[in-house]
Amino acid sequence: MPEISNIQTYEKLIGNDYKPTLTKFAKVLERIGVWNKEIKESFDSLKWKVEDNGFVYFSNSDIGFYKTKFSKIKVRPLVMAWTPAIDKTFENNWISCDLHIKTETIRDFKNGKYKGQTISIIEKLVNEMATEFDQTGIYFTDEIQDGEDFDGIRTTDRNKLWNFDYALIPKKLKELYGEKPMNYKLNETDNWIESWNLDNWTEKL
Repeated sequence: MPEISNIQTYEKLIGNDYKPTLTKFAKVLERIGVWNKEIKESFDSLKWKVEDNGFVYFSNSDIGFYKTKFSKIKVRPLVMAWTPAIDKTFENNWISCDLHIKTETIRDFKNGKYKGQTISIIEKLVNEMATEFDQTGIYFTDEIQDGEDFDGIRTTDRNKLWNFDYALIPKKLKELYGEKPMNYKLNETDNWIESWNLDNWTEKL
């Protein structure tokens, strides 16, 4: 399978009521121009079923990739949940809303950096996610970093909190993140902290 990059955010659930989160994610998908019959039918069919490993694998994993209104780069929405049955770091049920992107479409594997204009597309998609979600940050990660930021938030492990290439982090989490690593840049607004890894971008320096 091709390598996947990911824009992801997480919400703590009240019990196992995932529908409010799903409604917000649907609004994002509508605004970025990928909401369609296939995705709607998949979301309508989602069911809460905890597997033996503690995860809830919703049935939308076979959704295709679709162009957004921002570019020809395609994304695939994915929803997944975690429960306390996984391990002791989970005191509640959590759900993630993800936008998968085929890494080959946005990254130059010769120099390891993202291709030109990728940052502007990622910024737009992340900002659309931020209009609905602010419990955790909205993180753009590669496959190695995937989920590390979530582990860091739950366990307050600062070694994992900065495992992303780009993120919007709510100002309310500023103390949790503490001092940034040397290779990260910050831009603070009234409500958000924008941060990115300087090592991986040619344009945003």
